[in-house]
Amino acid sequence: MSKILMVEDDLEITELLETYLSRYSMELFSVSLPSVALEKLSIEQYDLVLLDLGLPEMDGLELCKIIKKEYPSTPVIISTARADVSDKVIAFDVGADDYISKPYEPRELVARIQAIIKRYSQFSISKQEDTFVIDKIKMIILKDGKELDLTLAEYEIFTLFLEKKHQVVSREFIVNSINAIRWESSDRSIDVIVGRIRNKIGDDTKNPQYIRSVRGVGYKYIGD
Repeated sequence: MSKILMVEDDLEITELLETYLSRYSMELFSVSLPSVALEKLSIEQYDLVLLDLGLPEMDGLELCKIIKKEYPSTPVIISTARADVSDKVIAFDVGADDYISKPYEPRELVARIQAIIKRYSQFSISKQEDTFVIDKIKMIILKDGKELDLTLAEYEIFTLFLEKKHQVVSREFIVNSINAIRWESSDRSIDVIVGRIRNKIGDDTKNPQYIRSVRGVGYKYIGD
């Protein structure tokens, strides 16, 4: 069941949506204060935040900006009765994923929520039971649930290996595919970076469990 955090001070709307969203396997948690919303986000993980603009304490646009900065992997839909086009432009500028004007049909809201959650779920290319999980929003790789301490070049190269699982990846292909290294980088430079990746994931070069060298060509990820 998807967990939706709604920041809205209209009790009638929250009660209506709580009942409606439950039909689509969505559990709605509603708060009226931005400070409470931020507190909940700090201790709970939500699949999406549904955010009104006219809030006490601070404007919804400012709250959206804070949420996207501190929780970039949490999508935000702004729902408001404001008709000003500039609000919509600013909303997308501060990181909102979608914007829906009140009044709206609840079914349309459900469709938008489902589409965004599906899109975000596709950023992780591995299943949670896999050894390595890539989070492309945060640009991190987890090993057994723990974040690896990787440089940008290490992250991009290891992501490439994981996406090309069981395929030989040449050094030339790495240079042409990775933004964090220059095109004139030598084979030796790539080997050094791969060596650092192996150290950080605990791979033995003599008896590799994850990354195997292919003599004269490049590398192959051989993990599960």
